[in-house]
Amino acid sequence: MSWRRSLAACALALGASASSAQNFAADLQLPCVTAPEAEALVTAILPETIEALSAACAKQLPPSAVLRGSNAGFIARYRSDADAVWPNAQKAVSRVIGADASGILGSNVARPVIASLLAPAIVKQVQPGECASYDRIVALAQPLPPRNLAGLLVSVWQLADARRKPGEKRPALTICPRSS
Repeated sequence: MSWRRSLAACALALGASASSAQNFAADLQLPCVTAPEAEALVTAILPETIEALSAACAKQLPPSAVLRGSNAGFIARYRSDADAVWPNAQKAVSRVIGADASGILGSNVARPVIASLLAPAIVKQVQPGECASYDRIVALAQPLPPRNLAGLLVSVWQLADARRKPGEKRPALTICPRSS
């Protein structure tokens, strides 16, 4: 593991805010992850991301909104899938922070810790006026298996990456181009 990736991993492990770790990571040349790894990673962080989105949007939405309701069954179903795909998501995390972290990533607390760091960083970018749209997305996603929602989100991510113009800022984490 390079010293820069080690430093980013240590910053995350020591409780640096997700946004400061993300800012540091944005300056790094992070390796890409494959689409299946990205789907597993998205599936692994969906429960905590939906919970963080619910908390962030609670004051912006009417009481009848899905994100304001009790989503215990929905979250439990997504959490079960998150735990099941964690071994594949570990590949993505290991690719980014280095194979030396595989011992840490194999513990039972690794997925919830990583999800609790990434979810706030993702939700932080949600603007208050967007909460109704996110509520609709979550409402439409409820009947979907978590892996299907993750697949849709990764496909949108790939489309957005493909539309970026040369020189346009890319996200710190990218999906490897598909091989022909």
